[in-house]
Amino acid sequence: MRGRRLLVSKPLFILFFVRRYTPASDTGKMGGSEEIPVASHGALQQRLSTLSTLAMAFAILNTWIALAGSIGLIVPSGGSVAFLYGFIFCVLCCLCVVASLGEMAAIWPTAGGQYHFVFALCPEQTRLPISFIVGWINIAGWLVVVTVQGFFGAQFISAAAVVASNGTYEITAARTYAIFLAILTCTTVVNIWGNKILGKWNDGALYWSILGVVVISIVLLSMSEKTDADFVFTNFQNTTGWPDGISWILGLLQSALSLIGFDVVLHMTEEMPNPSRDSPRALIYAILVGGVTGTLFILAILFCFNDPEAILGTTTGMPIVEIILRATKNRAATTVLSLMLAVCFVNGSNASITSASRLMYAMARDRGVVFHGFFSHIEPKLNVPVRTILFCYLFNVCFGLLYLGPAVAFSAYVASCTILLDISYAVPIAVLLVRGRRVLAAHRTARTPFQMGTLSGYVVNIVAVVYLVVTSVFFCFPTSLPVTSNTMNYVSVVLGITFVLIALYWVFFGKTFNGPQFDVIMEEHRVPTPDGKGGVSASHKEHSEGNTIA
Repeated sequence: MRGRRLLVSKPLFILFFVRRYTPASDTGKMGGSEEIPVASHGALQQRLSTLSTLAMAFAILNTWIALAGSIGLIVPSGGSVAFLYGFIFCVLCCLCVVASLGEMAAIWPTAGGQYHFVFALCPEQTRLPISFIVGWINIAGWLVVVTVQGFFGAQFISAAAVVASNGTYEITAARTYAIFLAILTCTTVVNIWGNKILGKWNDGALYWSILGVVVISIVLLSMSEKTDADFVFTNFQNTTGWPDGISWILGLLQSALSLIGFDVVLHMTEEMPNPSRDSPRALIYAILVGGVTGTLFILAILFCFNDPEAILGTTTGMPIVEIILRATKNRAATTVLSLMLAVCFVNGSNASITSASRLMYAMARDRGVVFHGFFSHIEPKLNVPVRTILFCYLFNVCFGLLYLGPAVAFSAYVASCTILLDISYAVPIAVLLVRGRRVLAAHRTARTPFQMGTLSGYVVNIVAVVYLVVTSVFFCFPTSLPVTSNTMNYVSVVLGITFVLIALYWVFFGKTFNGPQFDVIMEEHRVPTPDGKGGVSASHKEHSEGNTIA
């Protein structure tokens, strides 16, 4: 376990691209000119260290466990080659994405994240509609992420019950939904009344997850019958009906899914003491830790993948649980390790609710939500946005009912989160490329903590956008041919409905949206300056002179 030591050294990949990385946190000039009132009934607490934020991001990514749950989709679409090398490829591309967003977060460290970046980078005539749409796409994605985390946890608990009962426990949709509700309720309660322990909770989630990957990998490698190295490093298979190239891309999509959700760091910046410095670090390290643990776990799985048909056809519904059972030949041990995996997703559900509620709170503060005054309230005794937390809870209680309906409907719903979040990542980076990096340079100074050079910045930004666009398009493809009504991928239908609803929301309610007031937000949360004192920087004050709070 690396713990805090991991945060000391800079990754070589980023050192190649970063021109300056100093401990100072002067954010330079801030964008935005509209006056947005900030909720005055309490305030978010600056309680998250770099480690706590990294832990929260990693709890949501759950990279190695998400990969374990996706074996059944990856193996037919490229085999070991897509599983191992596709994952490494996705990690490298995601590093470009987080470096691009981290550069913006160093300048505008606010809970709005991507939609605030878009507002700051777009021309004045288009910034309001584009930032509004990106904001709601991001919110929609995060609301679904909460569903995904909760149901993954419920499915692992169900799998553990099957193993513990020697197959007498019957998994039904209603039982799984009930477990999901229990997880959702528990994590909602923690988010409302456990604010003071959330930082420690997330630290513990990081330790728990890394302990899990180490323990389970050791158990598998020491007790399971092994496959040969050729299978692990060179095996390619395609049973999808698609051409080999498309099949390989479809296989790596699950790797892309296992690396989604890192923007929780952006939505928690207002609860960091030094967000301009710490948020880029947490973004980068979250992907690196996910990449290392994911690669090691993939190798462990592939070396123990000795009976594909039995593993993929398991009655537990979770191939990784079957792999553990076949290795240990002990139901008690398998039950304990399965519950260990379930706890990781409970931690992820907890962090997802935190992120979704903070993002919606930011949108309400910017008057982008109906009843924005109601939803922008911070409960003074708890210092959390209780109303947006409860909204996330009620939304997932309702939309979780899709699990009781047709499987294709629920699958399309949960798959939409990846594309929605990818779009929210891609738009600010694409706007930066279209307008030129000089637009970004105009908002920062030599003391801005995280910067990339002009040429290297363009390379990183282009790789990020191409990766996000390609994966988003292929996520809409059916996983196999020929296509039937039961194998069709209906995620494009979900996306179409979502986009239409957001467009209508803008037409009828978008007039109240004024975008973020960076000056007010930064002053409210007392961003530290190079001299170590709270408040906004001198250059920031000079830029915002004349602005007043309504």
